[in-house]
Amino acid sequence: MYIPNNVVCTYDSILQHGMYRRLTLSASFRCLSCHGKHGTVSDMVEVKNIQVFALDRALNAKANSFNVGDIDTTVPFAKTEDNRQWKVAKMLGSNTLPHQSHDAFLKGILVEFDIKYEQAFTPELQRYHFLEIIMSQSTMHSLKKFMEKGLDPYSKYVTEESKEQVRRLYNEYDALSKELTEAQNAAGADAPGAEVIAQKQRAAYEAFMRLRHNIPGGFEMWETVSTNYLQLKTICIQRANHRQREDWNAFIRACLSMPHFSELTGLTEESLGLTDL
Repeated sequence: MYIPNNVVCTYDSILQHGMYRRLTLSASFRCLSCHGKHGTVSDMVEVKNIQVFALDRALNAKANSFNVGDIDTTVPFAKTEDNRQWKVAKMLGSNTLPHQSHDAFLKGILVEFDIKYEQAFTPELQRYHFLEIIMSQSTMHSLKKFMEKGLDPYSKYVTEESKEQVRRLYNEYDALSKELTEAQNAAGADAPGAEVIAQKQRAAYEAFMRLRHNIPGGFEMWETVSTNYLQLKTICIQRANHRQREDWNAFIRACLSMPHFSELTGLTEESLGLTDL
């Protein structure tokens, strides 16, 4: 079971570009089932450095359908029970009936965060259209750094045999890559012909592809994501207690910790029936 620990939410005092306030949420997730042996964060998916944008603006825009004349959605929005529009926002946002758009204003509440994921998790996350990966770490460009910096970029479910296979394939690729570089830099009588260079290029390429194609699904990297509350609401409903439960329940709990997310979507651990194995 993972719960938010040391959650901090701060508001920028400046209206950025005169359009929206930014909320910054930092949270770590403490593992209760491992008695601290996994550290202070989940072994699997981890979400941190959450920033929420345009919350007040989206709440003001909710009323556009009933307004006429000029509008100004940049004014502060009181999120208190004595504000009738706050009550309306929670009622509309928590509507989970199909084929309705009363919660459409939630897509104006923008969210960005950093997420650690395994290769087995990211295809499921990428299927959501309104979730953009701004930039991610790369096995194409940074695999050498992963291998040579003494890191252990694997989930707890990757076997030592799989790790050793990756290490062996990396060493094969590294040796062939160095041979290619030496041949390309050779001069004079020691310079190999074009055919030899081509053969070494092919060998290094095939070694690299064997390496990348045999990276296990539990290889972990970080990426930065941009999305919105409406998309996260859909994800939470669809992925609660998913078969890949440790990953998705950790992700959902991060969503539930976001400012006013539970109030505006009507979602809680109880309503979603979140359970841990």
